[in-house]
Amino acid sequence: MDERTEREVKQNKAIRGYIIRSLVKGHQNSLLLRQITNALVADGLIVSPDISKHLDYLLEAGYISFTDKTVNAYNAYRKDAVIKLTRKGVDLVEGTLDDPGVDV
Repeated sequence: MDERTEREVKQNKAIRGYIIRSLVKGHQNSLLLRQITNALVADGLIVSPDISKHLDYLLEAGYISFTDKTVNAYNAYRKDAVIKLTRKGVDLVEGTLDDPGVDV
């Protein structure tokens, strides 16, 4: 893996971990997607609010869910979705589950 790819992989892991940690701080382990993207932009982790590939990863792994059944990772920002941490996501945060793709 070249240096650029390695840097991108580390950033992706950091962004996914940031999303998970943010949800833990939210009311009942949930937050509006825009709250998360605004925080990511403010902290300099992303420049565009498009975090669909990170949401897709977390959704497919079973760590997050959307409260609205019509929302998916790619229309969540447009629909101002609410993201909720699942039981499996809580296990990830508490360390009873390990995922090398998420930097918790």
